[in-house]
Amino acid sequence: MVNMKDVMVVLIGNDRTHDYKINLELMRYNYSYGLDLWITTVYNGDLNDLSSGIGENTFIYLPENRGYGYGALDGFNKGLDFARAGYRPYVAIFNFDVWFLNERGFAQAITDFVDSGKEFSAGFHETHKWAMTDCMFFRKDFLNQILPIQDKVLESRKQNKWLQNEMQGTELGFENMEEWFLYSLKSNLTGKDDYGETNTQEDLELIVEDIQNVWHHLERDGHPRYRFTDKYKLIHEHDWEIRKKYLIDYNQTQGHNISRLLGREIKHTKIENMRTSGGETISV
Repeated sequence: MVNMKDVMVVLIGNDRTHDYKINLELMRYNYSYGLDLWITTVYNGDLNDLSSGIGENTFIYLPENRGYGYGALDGFNKGLDFARAGYRPYVAIFNFDVWFLNERGFAQAITDFVDSGKEFSAGFHETHKWAMTDCMFFRKDFLNQILPIQDKVLESRKQNKWLQNEMQGTELGFENMEEWFLYSLKSNLTGKDDYGETNTQEDLELIVEDIQNVWHHLERDGHPRYRFTDKYKLIHEHDWEIRKKYLIDYNQTQGHNISRLLGREIKHTKIENMRTSGGETISV
């Protein structure tokens, strides 16, 4: 297994702050190696909703929120740029609401990636053929080759008739992190997007053929929503009742926010003989 002192975790988000607090407690208090991880938080939401110093090692606040797509891009670039300047050779980056339900799942995911010998790990979307950016792993030095992620889309994908139909009516269309990451990856590694006209889902395979040598496909179950992956006990779930059940099923109960979520008593250790500023002795 990978030594967790070699891993930096980057958590990014602009909302879902309660998800973040649970995620942080999962790693810090429910993983035996929780204190070995260096956790960096990149946040570009309302500071009234999330304060620093609640368990992360580094808190990076971006005062501007450019919306769902561009806000994610800013968080992604800022977090990975910080990570590549550090000394830890492996970087995990995921959204506030992406949880690894136990320590074995997280350790297995990053160990499978490192053992693959490839440069980054991400889920492979079966229809869109892109790297899923909600949860990724990188070798730190590889970040120098692909950063910053640019807000550009490969023309061979943008002109694909099947994909155009898929993107119609979606919130962001082609202007999303997956398309931007794929553009930056290919343009930096291959320097080309010369495939002519593509029309079908099958044609999209051609676009990603020449980057498979650097990409470890992180197993993700449950196409197309990918809410739960059994091998890694990885969830990207928005239903709180389902998430509460997962926490109970996997016995992840440590932490004040987790305890409150599960409706459990928060035990406090009584401290005797505390002295007030006035000299009075009290217990707390």
